[in-house]
Amino acid sequence: MKNLLLGLALVAALAGCSRPGSDTLNIPVGTDVTIQKKDGAGVEGRVVEVNTEQIVVESKDGVKTPVPRAQIASIKTLTALAEKPADQPSAAVEEPKPAAEAKTAAEKATSGEAPAAPKAPTAPRADDIAKSTPKPLEFREVTVPAGTVLRVTLTTPVASDTSNVEDAVRATLQNAVTADGITVLPAGATVLGHVTSAQRSAKVKGRASVALRFNSVDLSGDGGRESIQSGTITRVAQSTKKKDAAKIGIGAGAGAIIGGIVGGGSGAAKGAAIGGGAGTGAVLATRGDEVRLPAGTPLSVKLTAPLTVRVQVR
Repeated sequence: MKNLLLGLALVAALAGCSRPGSDTLNIPVGTDVTIQKKDGAGVEGRVVEVNTEQIVVESKDGVKTPVPRAQIASIKTLTALAEKPADQPSAAVEEPKPAAEAKTAAEKATSGEAPAAPKAPTAPRADDIAKSTPKPLEFREVTVPAGTVLRVTLTTPVASDTSNVEDAVRATLQNAVTADGITVLPAGATVLGHVTSAQRSAKVKGRASVALRFNSVDLSGDGGRESIQSGTITRVAQSTKKKDAAKIGIGAGAGAIIGGIVGGGSGAAKGAAIGGGAGTGAVLATRGDEVRLPAGTPLSVKLTAPLTVRVQVR
């Protein structure tokens, strides 16, 4: 509607000069005009103010000139549309649309034409869904048969004279254990057990001994802990009979030599008895060897029952 009014004003202005006080003097603000005054002077510029007394025109250099209506002989409109001020940003120029797309929603509603329905989203393809969906984990139960030997290395020292029954024992698996081509127990897994017997050596009879047994495997990650049944590992100190006999014999021989020097034949016999007694006393006062298994000692753990483990295969 505004454009229509401006167009009518332009047509009226272009029709020629108008008398002062007529409706043509009520031109829109922003119209470029040339005003011819009754005294012959001319004023050219843009209308910036219109009232009942005067019309104010602004020249291109920014000078505003008020022209009383009584002094106006004629007005010629140069353009009915005001130019955009230079300090305002230019409006984006819209690309012309094809005629088929240029109809507005109101025009389509007036003509009875239904607006185009929005395009439905394309459904994802089955193969795309399959690629984006993570595959579920797959597990399988694998059994390690009884009689399998686990090669382990002690990380906890064990000794007949320092360990006690039920003391915890730890070791690590030297090599991975596989079954049906699948790794059931990884290398480095921790094997756990405890001391079942610890006997210190005696002074006269009884050799030192220590025994232990492993009963579980601590798997890495989320594998948890698996119980195992294994045989008892026993270590016994070596016999000291030969050493004891040597001690007694050395004592008797030394006594005989000393007795022979001092008292002859009878002295030798007495010295042997005395020396032998001294050697026997030394044996009775001395304990035998102890059993010590330091950290790093390799051991063989034999399973006495099958071990079934749930293993992730994918």
